[in-house]
Formats: sequence, C-alpha cells, structure tokens
Amino acid sequence: MSRASKITFGLSCLLTGSTVVGVHLVQNMERETLHQGPIKDAKRVAEKNQRKLELSQQQVQQPDAAGSDPEKNRQKMLNKSEHQLQQELRKKYESIQPLSGEIVTKGGEAVNNSK
Repeated sequence: MSRASKITFGLSCLLTGSTVVGVHLVQNMERETLHQGPIKDAKRVAEKNQRKLELSQQQVQQPDAAGSDPEKNRQKMLNKSEHQLQQELRKKYESIQPLSGEIVTKGGEAVNNSK
C-alpha cells in the first residue's frame, strides 16, 4: 500500500472511531437528562404539596373572623399562592426570552398577532 492510502485509511478509522465514541457520549448525556425529568417533577410536586400543607396550617392558626367556610378560604389561599408562583415563572421566562406578540414565519416575514 502506498503512503497516501495508509494515511487516508488511518484518518478514516480515526474519524469513524471518534464518531462512534461521540455518539455514545451524546446518548449517555441525553439518557441522564431524561432521567432528571421525573426527579425534577417529583420535587416540584413535593414542593407544591408542602405549600398546600403550610397554607392549611396557616389557615387553622388564623381562623376567619367572618366565620365563613374554612375550606373556601383554604382554596383561596392555594389559588393565590399558585397565581404568585405563575407570575414569578412568567417574569423568569420573559427575562430569558421576551415576548413581542410577533410571529416570524419560516420565510422571515413578521406577523403581528396582537388582538
């Protein structure tokens, strides 16, 4: 075999080997990322349940002076807490990617979607 063919063969083998190793590394990273999804979801649900428990304990400690239904008051507190959480998430996501109300099509044309 000539020197050029040996170099070409060696480089081809090296490129093939690094491609195989790279694909396996990417698959392992994706598998780990997918594994973190249920863990994060369980943590989020646990935090939500903890907030509900804290609100119900707070409701028991601070009864309503009007004597209205404590279940309705607890639900109002939960709704208020959920609303505040959603507002914080909205601010966080808008700081990452601001919303303009504009839709950019595949052709690059901007369409205003404000109603």
